[in-house]
Amino acid sequence: MEFAVEVEILARVRHKNLLSLRGYCAEGQERLIVYDYMPNLSLLSHLHGQHSAECLLDWNRRMNIAIGSAEGIL
Repeated sequence: MEFAVEVEILARVRHKNLLSLRGYCAEGQERLIVYDYMPNLSLLSHLHGQHSAECLLDWNRRMNIAIGSAEGIL
């Protein structure tokens, strides 16, 4: 997917559980997407425990996050 198309799609996504796109940069080979800062590490860290075992989410919470994310793209 081209970066411009991805940015266009992300700009349209609206849901209470998803961050809104703040901006982007496409200069030379650099491609950046900007969102608001969210404390408490990334979703990746919580799913895979990259920083500590306490970050791991149980499967019920993971399913709720997945459903909320899917609702944001519909």
